[in-house]
Amino acid sequence: MDEVNDMDKRAFKNFITKRSSIWTLSLCITGILVLGGIAALNGARRTKDNGVQTETDLGQMAYLGEDVADTLEDDELFPTLDKEGEEELAQASGSVVEEDASASDAGTDAVSDNAGTDGMTSDGADGIVGTDNPEPAEAQENTNEAAEATSGSVISEQALIDAGVSFTEQDSLLWPVAGTILIDYSMDGSVYFPTLDQYKYNPALIIGSEAGNQVLAAAKGIVETIRVEDETGITLVLNIGNGYKLTYGQLKELAVAEGDVVDAGTLLGYVSEPTKYYTVEGSNLYFGMTQNDAAVDPVLYLE
Repeated sequence: MDEVNDMDKRAFKNFITKRSSIWTLSLCITGILVLGGIAALNGARRTKDNGVQTETDLGQMAYLGEDVADTLEDDELFPTLDKEGEEELAQASGSVVEEDASASDAGTDAVSDNAGTDGMTSDGADGIVGTDNPEPAEAQENTNEAAEATSGSVISEQALIDAGVSFTEQDSLLWPVAGTILIDYSMDGSVYFPTLDQYKYNPALIIGSEAGNQVLAAAKGIVETIRVEDETGITLVLNIGNGYKLTYGQLKELAVAEGDVVDAGTLLGYVSEPTKYYTVEGSNLYFGMTQNDAAVDPVLYLE
């Protein structure tokens, strides 16, 4: 009887153990299925969310694109002219054209007036104006005739002959200014220029003289040109005939004008303060001489 009971107990225990294992296995399988389902559901949800986000992003980009296009058409970036603005712009452009034309006409008139002016001081190349000084009455007639015969900056031989201007190799020059030679004429070798601190050829005389000293015509001639140079400031060229010309540099307060006929010793102007090329040398007269545009040593002709 006890053996039967023991067998029943073992059988029942085995049965319970098997059922427990089956339940445990079932629960594990069920848990796995549940977890798998949850994971699949989460994946699907994420996919859906990503799709929605992508559509949202694309929609936002499309919206931004339309907004940018609208902005590019905005007047703040690309202002457009209304009809009134276009008319004002056209009127302004027309005014500019008319002003340019007026300026051109004024320039032409100014050139014509300058060409027809006799016995008046001429402006330099950069607008430097000479001083209007009265000329001797006897020289005025010759001056007018020479000016009429002058074509631009070139004086004809006939004009020189008519004015009695004819310098020869045997003639001599007056000293153009009171002073001493600071730098000699030198075209055979270089000479030292203190301000520039270099040696170079010198086609003229650099005559030291106090600012304000009178500058005289060294020979009879016709004032051919008056211009402004960087190195020599107000510069005057006096045509003395037969291909000879005298160049005066670093002048101020001119007493003559282009086309004037001047006798030897006539006041041309005054010594100016030195240009930046001669600050160390001090005030001076740049005095050059040429024959047929070739440099000549003025000392050979000075008295």
